[in-house]
Amino acid sequence: MWQRVTRYCAASVLCLLPWGSALAQLQGSFSMEKQQYGVGEPVFLAFELTNIGKESVQFFRGDRYSMCGGYEIAVSSGPPLIHSSCDRGFAFSCVGAAQTLAPGETRHERVLVNFEHDLSKAATYEVHATWVVKYGPVTEGFSFPVGGQEFKAETNFQIQVIDGNAENVAPAFQPYIADLSAKDEERRREAARVIGSLAPPFLEDTIISMADSPATLPFALMGLRRLNTSRSRETLAGIIQSTSGYSYWKEMAIKYLSEMGDKKYFPLLLDVAKNQQPNQARDYVLAAAELGGEGGFPYVVSLLGSADPFSRANAIMALPRTGSRRAVPLLIEQLRNPDPDMGRLASTGLMELTHRTAAQDGRLVSDAPPSDYFKWMRWWLQNGSSTSIYGPNQCGEVEPLQ
Repeated sequence: MWQRVTRYCAASVLCLLPWGSALAQLQGSFSMEKQQYGVGEPVFLAFELTNIGKESVQFFRGDRYSMCGGYEIAVSSGPPLIHSSCDRGFAFSCVGAAQTLAPGETRHERVLVNFEHDLSKAATYEVHATWVVKYGPVTEGFSFPVGGQEFKAETNFQIQVIDGNAENVAPAFQPYIADLSAKDEERRREAARVIGSLAPPFLEDTIISMADSPATLPFALMGLRRLNTSRSRETLAGIIQSTSGYSYWKEMAIKYLSEMGDKKYFPLLLDVAKNQQPNQARDYVLAAAELGGEGGFPYVVSLLGSADPFSRANAIMALPRTGSRRAVPLLIEQLRNPDPDMGRLASTGLMELTHRTAAQDGRLVSDAPPSDYFKWMRWWLQNGSSTSIYGPNQCGEVEPLQ
């Protein structure tokens, strides 16, 4: 029986084994609402989970658009890079709650594929979707399930995105525009997620108006970034200027404005960065360096000579954001910094700027920067005038330092 269940569970509908003597099973399946979409149309993946066993089960559920939601959706967009210069690692914490699924009960969810994946070009896309959760018997007073059973559903889809025009796509957004006025906050947020994720130009006024509500502001910022028009940039600048003190959304507005490439706003971001305490200024300094580019280089270098350790660390992290060739020798010198953390930051910065690494065994960043100093110095003396230098978000495969 175990071998037969295992083979069956390799398909898109999977089941898990029991705790104790009772057989408790989950069954899950994915589906697409349709197989053909117009460019710019929302693409949803539907998932349903059913308890086909005789006992209730408990599992932890986080936001389905976070790392805690259990979903992993991969969309084909060319071969992935084996070692990407944008693989810097990340940290996250899970926010969610215990959920209970009674015998025979089915849960339905929809996940917006466009939220994290670019489907803006006409093409045939391969979609690989998985959903994983740990579950166990219902236990009162515990946020996490007891039992340690794991359930995984997995499947593949193919969807076709075809060329269209705004007149054909606009009707797909009408339900979401209406939901922006719904009394239920979750409906308003989901409507704003769709509109902000796809940011159709004909809804620019709607996206700007979404910035007036706390429930829809996060997706308004996202939409303004994706529009990247003069009005959207001016709206982000207005949010930055009108928000006093610290605000996460002000910080995101600064980040998005720095990525939009309009040098007109460099003085604004530079002024904001200069007015932060060093131990709170990192993201502001990075944003000013990214938007300023070569123009931001002198400010970043001034921080490198600061007596404050936070300012120096901010400078080392900001140097690669300038995309400046002049940043490379400064980072090479920092490999000899007596503080090993500063050396590792410099090693990361060199990797981002040059798409090269002196690390061994397939790693991207060296654990011993001082020992790499002479390797980098020799390489830079030989190649510094001719090697390509990459700006922020110009991802590419990282090659060993020759």
